[in-house]
Amino acid sequence: MKKEKRSLFNFIFGKKADKQNQSMTQTQFQLLSGWNTQFSTLPEGTYNSKVARQAIDRIATHCAKLVPKHIQGNITNNIKGDINFLLSNQPNPIMNTFDFIYRIISLLYTDCNAFIYIAKDKTGFITGFYPVLATTYELLQGTDGTIYFQFDFVNGQTYTIPYLELIHLRLFYNRNDLFGMSNRVLQTDLNTADTVSQGIDKAIKTTSNLKGILQYENSMLKNKDLVKTKDEFVKDFLNMDNEGGIAALDAKAKFQEVNLKPITLDNEQLKQVNYNIFDYFGVSEKIINNSFTEEEWNAFYEGVIEARAIQMSYAFTNKIFKKQSIKDGHKIVFTTNRLQYASLTSKTNLLKIILPYGVLTKDTTLELLDMPPIGGEEGAKILQSLNNIDSQIANKYQGGDNNGESG
Repeated sequence: MKKEKRSLFNFIFGKKADKQNQSMTQTQFQLLSGWNTQFSTLPEGTYNSKVARQAIDRIATHCAKLVPKHIQGNITNNIKGDINFLLSNQPNPIMNTFDFIYRIISLLYTDCNAFIYIAKDKTGFITGFYPVLATTYELLQGTDGTIYFQFDFVNGQTYTIPYLELIHLRLFYNRNDLFGMSNRVLQTDLNTADTVSQGIDKAIKTTSNLKGILQYENSMLKNKDLVKTKDEFVKDFLNMDNEGGIAALDAKAKFQEVNLKPITLDNEQLKQVNYNIFDYFGVSEKIINNSFTEEEWNAFYEGVIEARAIQMSYAFTNKIFKKQSIKDGHKIVFTTNRLQYASLTSKTNLLKIILPYGVLTKDTTLELLDMPPIGGEEGAKILQSLNNIDSQIANKYQGGDNNGESG
């Protein structure tokens, strides 16, 4: 079977995207912070550091557990339409929801900016959401006054979209009116961590072989003979096959060992280097190695995860819905079950408090206890104590009439 070459660029943006810029004239758009309207990703950036990647992976993994929902008014009114289906199941044909959120957050913490392209059909109907990674991003203004955003990809292709139709997340949003700042401030710590890693590797190689000075007594060898005898000695004794580590010499030669002690950081210093990077991202070592307690998880959630959930909620809501729909209460929220990390004691104590008030169904209660739901009408039944009743019928419940007088 003959294979045809397909383009992911055309798959996402359409086949007409290549000719798009030919009919569009733009000029550079000046911001209040100056003419710096261009952002470029770092080719050798933060994600190449093992320690930084660990921190980014933990944040992205836990954020990917968030559940996106299209709601109206309040969290219980989940609108199960096309937008909700896309975001909560398959935002685009090549990603599920977990992968989608993971990549968004990973790009955000790597480049301090993340962009999501909203794909639409000819009628304006949303057909998918695609995280976009380009080499260069630039803000332009069209002849009609519309603000556009131009993507320049590594394969040389370019795509331009109205900025107001693009979801844009920012990290360390400060000096620039449009873009979040880069992780350049972390570069010194990243370089130190990389130097430490290389130093350990070199230290192992340095101390694994016999090293020293080979001295020939009472002989005047020519330079080429010295080199030859040295090479022969190295070949015979200073190689990895010489497992015994012993060299044999005659009386005319003397070997003086040089004891090299490579300088490496001790355990506490190494922890400090890693801590500086973890702390920059707001992640503790226990979150990194998944040994956190309930309290440590709650601190991480409130300090990092919850902030990203709120940020994505605003960003998606404002770019998906028109102003009137937002006024009518339509929004996108990213929720999670925080109790999944709570201890059984905490869950039991919580249920003792809230169950009597009739706010949980049987299935919800079972879910909190990590048990399979019942389903159907039985699972949808609300549990409530008879000790808690509607205030409107309290007098009747106590044996009084409608006026509060005893019967």
